[in-house]
Amino acid sequence: MPRPKHYDIVIIGGGVQGLSLAYNLALRETGKIAVFDKSYIGSGASGRNGEMIRSAFGSEEWIRLFDTSLRLWETLSAELDFNVMFTRCGYLVLASTPEDLAACRTNCKRQNAMGLKTRMLNAGEVAELIPSLNPQATVGGVFQKEGGVARHDAVVWAYARAARRLGVEIFPYTEIVAVNVDTAKITGVRTIRENVLTGIVVNAAGAFAGQVAEMAGVKLLLDVYRLEMIVTEPLKPFLQVALSSPHFLAYMHQTARGEFAGGAEPQNLSPYLGLKNTRHAVQDMARKFGSLFPGLRGAKLMRQWAGIVAKSPDRGPLLGAVDGLEGFFLNAGWGGYGFMGSPAGGRLMAELITDGQVPDALYPFNPDRFATGQAIVEPTIIGAAEDKG
Repeated sequence: MPRPKHYDIVIIGGGVQGLSLAYNLALRETGKIAVFDKSYIGSGASGRNGEMIRSAFGSEEWIRLFDTSLRLWETLSAELDFNVMFTRCGYLVLASTPEDLAACRTNCKRQNAMGLKTRMLNAGEVAELIPSLNPQATVGGVFQKEGGVARHDAVVWAYARAARRLGVEIFPYTEIVAVNVDTAKITGVRTIRENVLTGIVVNAAGAFAGQVAEMAGVKLLLDVYRLEMIVTEPLKPFLQVALSSPHFLAYMHQTARGEFAGGAEPQNLSPYLGLKNTRHAVQDMARKFGSLFPGLRGAKLMRQWAGIVAKSPDRGPLLGAVDGLEGFFLNAGWGGYGFMGSPAGGRLMAELITDGQVPDALYPFNPDRFATGQAIVEPTIIGAAEDKG
């Protein structure tokens, strides 16, 4: 029999989080690193997301983590020697009701206290920023000039190429079917073809993180949801910024080619693993986007697609070591925010794995927080954590 392969670190999942981590670990010269994905790299939510980036959240925990990421986005193209098309077009969190506006004021104060240069906009200022927006749908909002968008496929390719350049071995279409454990310690993984020896496994498997964890005897508090998006035909420029609407459970931007790209969550979103598009979702998106932008009514759709994500009970990621299982780490449960958090997720998890110390921005997202009553309340995410149908 051929001798089993050996790696110092195995990462399960070839999306932006797994690839970012592999790159950052390789920068720290942590030995032989392998990334395994059961499909092509970026095949999951990394290649199916809304591409929008901000750090203007409402909780200290989310602000700290995602502002770390935003600062890295600013220089990511130069660092990776690949144009990830990060565009600092600005990001508006829209308020559509007086209650929304009061929440925006509270969030903006916290953001400013933590060093973010966000500012409140009244209804008139929102109208100046986005003249095409339905005035009946806005009473103001929080604007982050430093926010923006990036090209998701370019980010996947950039991290993959940079990681390979540093010696990381990436195995697409290579499914992990078992995680080997001996006396509460990781000893390796198994693909459909061979055993692979390793003392460290990082579960960055996105929507399939729960299944991977079960291979190691670990139960994660994750539900899997299908999210859907649409892209219209190219239109004259009418939306210069990235925009999210907690009231409509929607997010959107306009591409450089003029396509309107957006997604929305129906009320009472139910866990579901399938990737099939639904009429219900596109009708829900059409209604919401038409309410926000009356000029969109009648626009032709070019594409509609679905992606699946794993969400924790508080919608925050699970980042850190698994207590009681030496060598098993989680980089999972990002929901719809793994793309914008990928620079910080990879950088901070690499620090944790190599130094053995939990970075301050990472600590609140430790996998044990639900057992210890330390769930994070983040008020600005799209969708409510308790909406499970």
